[in-house]
Amino acid sequence: MPRFIILLILLCIAATSRAQQLQNPIPASYTEDMKRILVIATANHLFGVSQGKMDRDSAIIYAADIFGLSRLLAYNEGFSSGKNYPGQALIDAGKINEAAAWVTDLRGDPQMQLLAELATYYLHKPGTEPSDINNAGIYLKKLTEVVALSQDKHWQVSSLWLLAEWSSAGGDMERSNDYYSQAIALLRKSPNKKMLINGLLLHAQNLPLSDPKRAAELEEGIHIAKAEKLPQMQYRVSIVQLLDLMRLHPAKFEAALLAVLELEKQIGFEHHQYVYSSLSYWKVIQGDLVKSREYAVASLASAAQTRDTALSVLYNTRMGDLTINSSNPEEAIYWNDRAQRIPKTKETQIIWYKSLIQRIRIYAANNDYAKALSTAKAVAHDFPPDNDFDQMQLLYHMAYMHDKVGESDQALKYYLEFLEISERYPPQFMYTELLNAYCQLAAFYVRQHEGVLARKYATRVINDPIGKVAPPYLASASHTLFKLDSMAGNYVSAIQHYQDYHRYSDSTFSITQRQKFDELTVQYETQQKDQKLQLLERNGELQEARLNRSSLIGNITMAGIAVLLIVVGLLYNQYRLKQKVNAETEARNKILQQLVEEKEWLIREVHHRVKNNLQTIVSLLESQSTYLQNEALQAIQESQNRIHAMSLIHQKLYHDENISAVSMATYLPELVEYLSESYNINSRILFYTKVEDVELDVSQAIPLGLVVNEAITNAIKYAFPHPEPGNSITVNFSMAAGRLATLTIADNGVGIDKALLHTKAKGLGLRLIRGLAKDIDAQLEMRADHGTMVMLTFTVSHTLKADTVQSSTQLV
Repeated sequence: MPRFIILLILLCIAATSRAQQLQNPIPASYTEDMKRILVIATANHLFGVSQGKMDRDSAIIYAADIFGLSRLLAYNEGFSSGKNYPGQALIDAGKINEAAAWVTDLRGDPQMQLLAELATYYLHKPGTEPSDINNAGIYLKKLTEVVALSQDKHWQVSSLWLLAEWSSAGGDMERSNDYYSQAIALLRKSPNKKMLINGLLLHAQNLPLSDPKRAAELEEGIHIAKAEKLPQMQYRVSIVQLLDLMRLHPAKFEAALLAVLELEKQIGFEHHQYVYSSLSYWKVIQGDLVKSREYAVASLASAAQTRDTALSVLYNTRMGDLTINSSNPEEAIYWNDRAQRIPKTKETQIIWYKSLIQRIRIYAANNDYAKALSTAKAVAHDFPPDNDFDQMQLLYHMAYMHDKVGESDQALKYYLEFLEISERYPPQFMYTELLNAYCQLAAFYVRQHEGVLARKYATRVINDPIGKVAPPYLASASHTLFKLDSMAGNYVSAIQHYQDYHRYSDSTFSITQRQKFDELTVQYETQQKDQKLQLLERNGELQEARLNRSSLIGNITMAGIAVLLIVVGLLYNQYRLKQKVNAETEARNKILQQLVEEKEWLIREVHHRVKNNLQTIVSLLESQSTYLQNEALQAIQESQNRIHAMSLIHQKLYHDENISAVSMATYLPELVEYLSESYNINSRILFYTKVEDVELDVSQAIPLGLVVNEAITNAIKYAFPHPEPGNSITVNFSMAAGRLATLTIADNGVGIDKALLHTKAKGLGLRLIRGLAKDIDAQLEMRADHGTMVMLTFTVSHTLKADTVQSSTQLV
């Protein structure tokens, strides 16, 4: 029973962790470029529907997490080489310090890419802090230095883009635009039109919505993409342009959406639900409920085809919006219930909160204002808004409900709170919500005999760019102005507004449109009824079967009780047997544990004796060395060092708890220290060690120790013929992904003769290094560039510990 309870707890924990954010699959046909488009398109849609609740960087991260892709994918097109360097994987895993540690070890393109990735990480963290901007600046400074030395035009452009983003994040927009302009000027001279389009897009996104240069650069990007037959780039620019058109040129918005849909089909992008949902929304604004429903159904079908569960709440909420004012309120409840099936976590609140507001609207549309008000209060208590936009939505719905139940003072209070937030909210993120609120406010002020205020908000609806193409809201505002002019005795103007009201109302609620919409509703209801009839028939058959079998239930029950008693008896007997077996097993385990402890003691004793024997050999060699000179003495000393390298390992195994593995974090620094003390070099060499806490098997630790011994011995003997300040030897040992380990011994001396690197070595030291590398299947690399470097890369034989980094500096 306890095991069963623990299993349930673990399942609940696993379900909770998975519920933080749902994940969608990626179509198998999507290439790396298509995956980048998938993240960008999803983020662009989220950015649009969130209406300012989510910045672009947060939307990118959210979209990348939905598909399990790298959050750098949307940003790194300009500098990613496509090669599997360690930076991106470490950054995606949150190991920023480990990624940063590679900067000094890499050179050329790998180093520049890592610097760009680190700068990008800090620049695009949601809610970037001053410390993030400072960290990005550090990596950008290093990047610009390396790029200046490389003279690589491609990297010059990429670094200028990053500098522009860095300046923008720091608030220096003038400098940011200058960097973008420099990059565009370089790209105009380049044949790479794809990068030019990307540069224009990046610069345009950095400009405010009202800047004419933003629209001009987006148009230029689309024009170049068409001319160069780059549909993917045309698509990427077009989806950014969509939000601009909706706010500034709403008459062009629908045609642009349909053009984007055609581009998706052309490039093989299967996630059409974003465009279909936007088309459905736009048709609602225009009052075309029939076409809006067709697009909403298409968005659901596309979401089902691409198995889009993470964002399903958006498409179900859209269907709920369409059916709120229909003759079938149960359908609106149905779609709202579907929308609210998503786990309501903090991480997903950004997309499900509108479904809560929708529930309030459903009750209000059915004139159940008391229930709508109680629901609004419950939402405010159970799910308080965490941003200004949701706060505004909740406030003006609370105001509307209080007004409808006759509590005008409370309604005014909530309306004023709404207006206080709306006045400071970015207008580019306010769509029909603001129009709806202004229509409610205008009607409220008419009833309060506040004609000036009523006219103010009705006029705002009519003058709003989106309002000019939204007949439902134009109808409401015109009706308010008709009432105001009638009360003021301005009958000519009143008649004009009344005619406008009827014109807009007819276009929105025409008999033909209502008939078509009702036909769709009837079709839906018919399908539901057919399903219910089938269900009733099945239930009847099941009921008949139950009645036929009722006479058997008593007999089966009695037989079941008898069988149960037998099973209980068998289980009890099994329990007794199990207890007996457990006792015997425990006794055997104790004996086996004693044998294991004895075996470990014997192995420790073997290591101890081997260490003592090796030390005896060292002592004998030292005694012999007193009678030798020159090369013979040197050979004896080198042999002592090799034997000590092996002896040190056996000493570690004897003292440590783990008798089969050696901690490199203690072994290598001690070996280096021993070698530094064994040569009398008059304090003229610095030793640097940077060793990760990795445990290696003896079969790999001994060859590595001997390699370190040979490399350091050679460096001490030959690398520094003249004592100079700054002479140094560096020993690095690190682990990477896939159990891949790297050992590097480097000096800044005169360097080994390059001819020796490519010929068969005559000296014992180099032959030993090559032979030992071969013994552990290591890839050996030796360089003579500003000194000598010996690097071994190999796969560890077991999955061993690799935690912290031990670093030290010695003056010898």
